[in-house]
Amino acid sequence: MRQVTFPRFWLGFLLFLLLPAPQANSQSEKVRVAISSISTSQVNVWVPLDAGFFKKQGLDVELVYISGAPIGAAALMSGEVAISQGGVTGSITSNMKGSGTYIILGGADRFPYQLIAHQSIKQLSDLKGKRFAVSRIGSADHTATMFVLPKLGIQPDKELNIVQVGPVPARFAALVNGSVQGALLIPPETVKAKELGYKILSNFAEIEIHYQQNGVYTTRNLISKRPDMLRRFATAYSEGNHYIHTNSEGTQRIMRKYLQGDEKAIREAYTEVVLKATPKIPYPSRPGIQTLIDFLAKSSAEAANAKPDDFIDTRFVKELEDSGLYARLYR
Repeated sequence: MRQVTFPRFWLGFLLFLLLPAPQANSQSEKVRVAISSISTSQVNVWVPLDAGFFKKQGLDVELVYISGAPIGAAALMSGEVAISQGGVTGSITSNMKGSGTYIILGGADRFPYQLIAHQSIKQLSDLKGKRFAVSRIGSADHTATMFVLPKLGIQPDKELNIVQVGPVPARFAALVNGSVQGALLIPPETVKAKELGYKILSNFAEIEIHYQQNGVYTTRNLISKRPDMLRRFATAYSEGNHYIHTNSEGTQRIMRKYLQGDEKAIREAYTEVVLKATPKIPYPSRPGIQTLIDFLAKSSAEAANAKPDDFIDTRFVKELEDSGLYARLYR
C-alpha cells in the first residue's frame, strides 16, 4: 500500500491556523508606556494605539506623559512603566551606570529640529549671551543643542543661557512671550512660528548627521520576563509605521487629535518630519547611536570605550524580519 505523506509546509500552516490570534478582550495585557513629549516624535505610538494595532495584538496600552527622556528612564527603572518611547539619551546614560536598559526599536536617526529665534535675532551670532530654551538637561533637544551648535559657531555651554522650560509647546510659548530668544522646535510649532514672523536660523534636518533621535527602550529584566509582550508590541509598532507610510490621511487625522494644529501645520509636520523620520524596519541605528556615544565621550569616561551594541537589543525586529512581516507589509 502506498503511504501518503502530508507535506511539512501544509502541516505547519494548519497548525498556524489553529493558534489563537491575540484578542482585545478582558484578558488583554495592560502595558504602561512612557512618552517624553507631546510632539511629532510620538506619532509612532499614537498611530498603533488609535489605529488599533496594539489592540489587535492583545495589548491594552496606556500612554503616560513624563516630560524629558531622563525622567522617563527613571520611571522605567522604578517599574512605574514597562516601556519608554522618546529620546534615547536617558537609556544610554543610565545603561552606562548599570541600569540594564536597552533600545529595542529605533525611530528617527536624524535631528528633526529647526532653530527658531526671536524677531530681534538676525543671525546665529546674535544668540550669544541670550536665553535659549530646552526641555530638560539631558533631553533630546538639549543634546541636539549641545551637539550641533558648536558646528555652527556657538558654544552653548559658554555662550548661551540655557533655560529648562518643558516640551515643544512650552518652548514655543516661551519664545512668543519673550522669556527666551531661541529654541529648537518641530512642526506644527515651526509653522506657527513662521506665521508670526520668527526667523529660522538653521534646519537641523538638513545637516547630514546620523543621530538616534528617539526610540523604544525597556529593561533587561522585562526582556527576560515578558518577551512575548515585547514581541507583540514590536509587531504593532511596525504595523503602525507601515500605516504612517501608506495612509497619509489617517495618520494626519491622528496627529491632529494629539497635536491640535491646523491642517497646514499638521500636513507640514507629516511630510517634513514624520514621513521622513519613520523607518520601515525599526532597527536601532548603530551609526546614530555611535554619534551619541562620541558626544557623550567628551564628558563621560564610561562612554569612551562604549559601542552601539552595548545599548541595543535587536532580537524582536530580527524575529519579525525573519518571519517575513516587513516583506509582506511593503511588497
